[in-house]
Amino acid sequence: METGSNGGEIFNEVEVVAKAERRRFTAEYKLKVLREAEDCQRPGEIGALLRREGLYWSNLTHWRKQRERGELAGLTAKRRGPNTRRETR
Repeated sequence: METGSNGGEIFNEVEVVAKAERRRFTAEYKLKVLREAEDCQRPGEIGALLRREGLYWSNLTHWRKQRERGELAGLTAKRRGPNTRRETR
């Protein structure tokens, strides 16, 4: 709040922006993008793919390493929370 030249009060409005959420990519999406990147032959095609998908080069690098380690092959959603298996005695 400020005081104007005529003695009146001036209120500055503050815009509240929602907090952005981190994007999460499925294994299927990662493999699809990697296949598309491998199909790029001409200069600039990978850059166009990354811009279209809103990704960075580091995403491709990280996902390639995951694929080499086999982390994308059998990736399924993991259940969170306590284990529900009943132990028999």
